Parts: sequence; structure tokens; C-alpha cells
Amino acid sequence: MMSYLRSCERFARLILIPASPTRKAFCIMNDKLEKIRTISNRLARSLAVLVAIFIPGALYAYTHPGSIIISPPMACFIVGVIGGFVGLQRRLKKMSEDDLTLLANSWVYICLAPLVGGILAVVTYVLFVSGLLAGDLFPHFEPDVVSNASAAKNPGLEVIFAIHGNASDYGKMIFWCFIAGFSERFVTDIISRFEKQSSETDKTETATPSDSGKA
Repeated sequence: MMSYLRSCERFARLILIPASPTRKAFCIMNDKLEKIRTISNRLARSLAVLVAIFIPGALYAYTHPGSIIISPPMACFIVGVIGGFVGLQRRLKKMSEDDLTLLANSWVYICLAPLVGGILAVVTYVLFVSGLLAGDLFPHFEPDVVSNASAAKNPGLEVIFAIHGNASDYGKMIFWCFIAGFSERFVTDIISRFEKQSSETDKTETATPSDSGKA
């Protein structure tokens, strides 16, 4: 009987007595940690599915050299997706409450960051192939020799797949594609830099004729 009365008294205190700031902070922290736990579990499941798909694909690519699965763009996409998973997990504790709520209640938002990471990794690969992003820290690729004469005269978009490099070039490619998925800002800053250079070039070309006309 006494234990029942004490339980009722504690329940009444919780209802009637306003929650202290410490208790509110504790509840908010518990809610945030619960959301992080939910998101982490979803990331782990998604990553497990990705690995389950990747392992058979890797075995197929090993037994079938030259398949599209092991092509550089596809490899960049997969590495970028993995980088997106790792980057999202690293940013969870720094996210706002609204972002955590969206991620905890939607599988779409969970998969969106890795998917964007894969796309940005492919964009990074295109920058390498085009030579727009070059230097000692970045990979350098050479086009493959085309044996078909008609294909050599009329190359198509498939030439993006027909490139080769040495071991260090592929290692650099994988590293930077992982960075592109891990940190979206890496690629967006590069794109912004090219956009700024293009705008400055257009302004210079527009101003030059008028200046020469005045002279």
C-alpha cells in the first residue's frame, strides 16, 4: 500500500510540477539521440544492401574483364555513394533538429545524400577526363587505342569509358571520388570556381570590343 501511494505521489509531481530546464534539456537530448540511433540503423541497413549488391558485381567483373560494371564511371559512382554514407553518418551530431526529424522519418532523405554523392563523384571523374581538373594530386588518363576504323573516325560518348591509366591514377581517382561523395562542398566549390571564371571571361569579351571601338 505504501509503495502504491509513493508511486501516485511521484506521478502527481511529474504532472503538477513544471519541468525544470535541466529536465527539458535531458528530454531534448534523449530525443535527439533516439533520432540519431534511428538514422544510424537505417544507414547500416542501406549500406548492407549496397555491399550485398556490390560483392556479386565485383565477382562478376573479376570473371568478366572489360564489363561495364568495372568501368571507371561506374566505379566512381559506387565509391561516391559509399562516401555519401560515411559523410552523412559523420554529420549527424551537427545537424539541426529539423534535419534529423526528416532523416528519421523518411527513407528518401536517407538515400538522397549517398545518391547525390555518387552523382558528384561521376562529375569529378568527368573533370579528370576532360583535363579541367589536373595536377600532380589528380589522376591523368589516356584514351584507349581504337582498333575499329569507323569508330576512330566517329567517336561517340562511349569514349568516356575508353580510357586507361596506371595504378596510381586509379588510386587517386578512387580517393577523390570518395571525397566528392563524403563532402559535397568539394565538388560544388569547384563548379562555382569554373562558373566564376566563365562569368569573368564573358565580361572581358563583352567589354573588349567597346573599348577598342572607343580607341
